[in-house]
Amino acid sequence: MSATRGIPSLRAVLGRAVSRPDLAPDLLLVRAKVSELDEMYSLVEALMDGTRSRKRLDLLEGLLAGLCTSIDGF
Repeated sequence: MSATRGIPSLRAVLGRAVSRPDLAPDLLLVRAKVSELDEMYSLVEALMDGTRSRKRLDLLEGLLAGLCTSIDGF
């Protein structure tokens, strides 16, 4: 959430996220337009460019994979 402080449109998307522990303990379900997901994808790429932490990069790569699936449908 802190990375979206200056991006109200993305903050709104994350604000609509709903926890789904019945599906997976760390899963959040987000309803968003493709344009919103694309903007989020760009933010995650920028975050990846700004970190050297292997743990954080692994997490961000997982987010990108999930966003790709949501945007492209596969």
